[in-house]
Amino acid sequence: MSIRPRTPTLHFQLPLLAAIAFIGGCIPSANIAAPPPFETEELDSVLTVSVDLSGSFANRFSEQAYPLLLDVTDRFFRTGMGQDNRVVLSQMSGNSRVVLFDGTASELRSRFASPEELAGFLRSKSQPERSPIFDATRETIDYVVGIDGIGDRTRVLTVILSDMRESESDQSKRTTQGRKMLESLKRYREQGGAIACYCVDQNETQRWRRIFDLAGFDPGYSLISNDLVENPTLPTFD
Repeated sequence: MSIRPRTPTLHFQLPLLAAIAFIGGCIPSANIAAPPPFETEELDSVLTVSVDLSGSFANRFSEQAYPLLLDVTDRFFRTGMGQDNRVVLSQMSGNSRVVLFDGTASELRSRFASPEELAGFLRSKSQPERSPIFDATRETIDYVVGIDGIGDRTRVLTVILSDMRESESDQSKRTTQGRKMLESLKRYREQGGAIACYCVDQNETQRWRRIFDLAGFDPGYSLISNDLVENPTLPTFD
């Protein structure tokens, strides 16, 4: 299986604070591709938000991270051409279950009517004593890449709300986990995905800029912000 790179249409503003399979047929001809067994309608947009609820960041969710989540969701889908959209929520903690929600924006609002309700749900699924950033990022990205319906015209954005500090202390394990995550980010980027990280620890900024460079993100398609403030400047989508 090979993924054909494409030029995405998603662009970020500079001053921001704030996923086709080629299936080889059994017919011995290089010019004939077998059709997929099941047809899927191409999605217009996929927005993924991954939330770190470890340590002190957990206390900032209801007041700051939840409004940002809603703002990003509204702007992302409002600027999209079409109505076939998906929202994915994932968490970064010691809990082995990373992806917690997959549905539409309206389903998200219906299920979680308030910041407290969503924050309570996320906390109930987290183990805040650990923050396996590399593994959680990889699992989130792999989930997005595997979503049926992502095609050449699908706008794909992953937003991470975290200080991006990996909690694994074993250097050998950290290196292995980091390399696996990097390969996932490369596949995600080849599929046209963009990524934005908010509230990144100052000491982690250069590391993540290097990671995104190695993954092949072009300027404007990856964002690292050290802040999470009220009414932050958000991505614009052309």
